[in-house]
Amino acid sequence: MGLFSRLATRPVYNTRAVVLRTGVPADTFRAWERRYGVPAPARSEGNQRLYSDRDIATISWLRDQTRSGVTISQAVELFKAREVSQEQEIGGPDPAAAAPAVMDEPVSANGRLARYMAALVNALVAYDAESATRLLDDAGALLSVENLCLSIVQPALYEIGTRWQRGDIPVSSEHFATSFVVRRLGSLFNASRPEQGAGPIVAACLEGELHEAGLLMTCLFLSRRGYRVIYLGPNLPTSDLIAALEDIRPPIVLLSASTPDGAAHLAQSSREIKEACRALGDRAWAPQIGYGGRAFLDHPHLSSLVEGIFCGRDAIQAVNVIDEYLAGSAHAVARE
Repeated sequence: MGLFSRLATRPVYNTRAVVLRTGVPADTFRAWERRYGVPAPARSEGNQRLYSDRDIATISWLRDQTRSGVTISQAVELFKAREVSQEQEIGGPDPAAAAPAVMDEPVSANGRLARYMAALVNALVAYDAESATRLLDDAGALLSVENLCLSIVQPALYEIGTRWQRGDIPVSSEHFATSFVVRRLGSLFNASRPEQGAGPIVAACLEGELHEAGLLMTCLFLSRRGYRVIYLGPNLPTSDLIAALEDIRPPIVLLSASTPDGAAHLAQSSREIKEACRALGDRAWAPQIGYGGRAFLDHPHLSSLVEGIFCGRDAIQAVNVIDEYLAGSAHAVARE
């Protein structure tokens, strides 16, 4: 008997049902299946994967292990070891025969992560979506979503952006890479149930700002942290954002800028947003403005122009800043 031996093994759930029940993207648990043989779904007559209650419990358990900092290879090894241990306790199969295969070394060393990142850069600048997808599938089977984004995806995009600025690659390569990453992040974001949780938090890139990957990554992390996130996308006019904020009335709105001009526009918009919301008469209220983006990293003095709080260098710092702000805001309301 294994770790979830009392759960039903009848294959009844399709892939979408598993995603909805576990919050784990389909690409992730399929990569676990390919590399480690866990889970092990059945197949329908039409060759579609079907999962059991035991499979869902297994995926959820592996998800929780990776969220706690364990690599997926270590989590699978622990899972299989517990399966063997429980079988041995009741006189099951010979543990030597059922011992797990030797796992790859954990993908936590900087050198291995750097190789993944470099390979991803090479694939994207060569317009090779197939190789890029395979690389992220493999890395995603070994890392949490947060580690995958911060250790591989974000530095890859930064490197590609730097090469474009130097003139080493054409703008088409940069656009292809950004579009590929945005699609990938969007898929993960949609699977994270952003419509549920505390908040809401509104996020947008203002008119003229098309580089949304960093902001979308922050939205993904916030959703996985348990926040309800309303993502309005790139190139949104300030007047339309203000109208949405008046309807939604979030405690905080997140904005991003990738260029000095974009940062200047964001700064002006931050003042317009505050003034417009404060001028609502009996409904007067103003959200906090959280901001970030490459422009503020490359030109830190631009932060002094914005009426809001700087959210840090990356998505995980942003989540921590927002967590702290919302916790303080809640305490202030409670004291009132």
